[in-house]
Formats: sequence, structure tokens, C-alpha cells
Amino acid sequence: GMDGKEFKEAHNLENKFVVLYAGAHGPPNDLGIVLEAAGVLREHKEIQFVLVGDGKEKGWLLAQAESRELENVQFLPPVPKEEMPECLAAADACIAILKPVEAFKTTYPNKVFDYLAAGRPVLLAIDGVIREVVEEAEAGIFVQPGNPDVLAKAILKLERDRDLGRRMGLAGRRYVEGHFDRSKQAAKLLAIMQDQVERKEF
Repeated sequence: GMDGKEFKEAHNLENKFVVLYAGAHGPPNDLGIVLEAAGVLREHKEIQFVLVGDGKEKGWLLAQAESRELENVQFLPPVPKEEMPECLAAADACIAILKPVEAFKTTYPNKVFDYLAAGRPVLLAIDGVIREVVEEAEAGIFVQPGNPDVLAKAILKLERDRDLGRRMGLAGRRYVEGHFDRSKQAAKLLAIMQDQVERKEF
């Protein structure tokens, strides 16, 4: 089933609180901050960071994690789209993060909607329009971009209050189903337009 069990077993995550990042490992993604948060939480052995994906900074990130002996960080290769639901199902919380840059305040990152649709609470280190979505949905915790201590605190909060995380995850899924079922909306819109076009033609 889609409970993430296989993914957890495959990566030794059975008894861990899994904090997942899935996506690009490039300069805009600011994953150095995630490693710093992992450093802050290194004594909390039950918390495991899992970074899934690839990009320009992955080599540097691997080297950083190794030199700092961050045993609570695990790097995995990109997951094919069809395996992503199983991967997200294994997560207890999901990180969405971008550098604190003005330009990112107007972006709606796809991965946030993937996390919400998967019913996972979002640790959102992105300010702007996407923050409004997550806060309106009550589907996660906004953390100041560029601040590893605030991120670490938010992770601890969710690790200590599993019910809170579950409630946020469910709220996120409900919100996406209510507001962002794009395929249904697009199909409806298309039907209306085609109907009007057909009527006008004759």
C-alpha cells in the first residue's frame, strides 16, 4: 500500500521521524541551511533528514555532510515520478526551501502542491504567495528562509506533536482537493468553451 513502508525499509528509516526534501539540489534551493538544521538536531537520533534528488550542489552537500559527520542526513538519487507517492508517504514532514530572494516571493513551487496532495505537513522556508497558500490551508509551518535554527525548531515541534503534523497533512490534502484540482477545472472550462464555440458555429 501507499504507506511508505517499503521505502522506509529500503532506506533503514523504520523507527525514524523522516524529514524529507525532494527536488533540485542547486544554488536556489539553499540546502546548506537544511544541513545546518541537521547539525542543530544531531543529538535527536530519532530525526532523519532524507534529501532526494540531484543538482549542481549535490557534491558539495555530500562533502559538507561528511566533514561535519552528519549521520542524520541521507542523500538519495532522484525518484521516478511514479515512485514519488511511495517516497512522500514515508515522510513525516516535507521541506520546501528557496534562498531568501525577492523573486521567489511570487512563485508557486510545484513541490509544495505535491507535498500537500500527499497529505504531508510542509516546513515552508519560502516567503510570499506560497506562504499565503500554506497558511490559509493550515497545512504547515512557515519558517524564515535562510534560518536553520527556526527550521530546526519547527522540525522539533512536529516531531514532538505527531497529531499536529497529521492534522496539517490532512488539512493540506483537503485544501488541494478543494482548490487546486486543476485537471477537473481545466476539463470543465474546456467543455464550456467547446460548447460555446459549437453553438456559435451553427
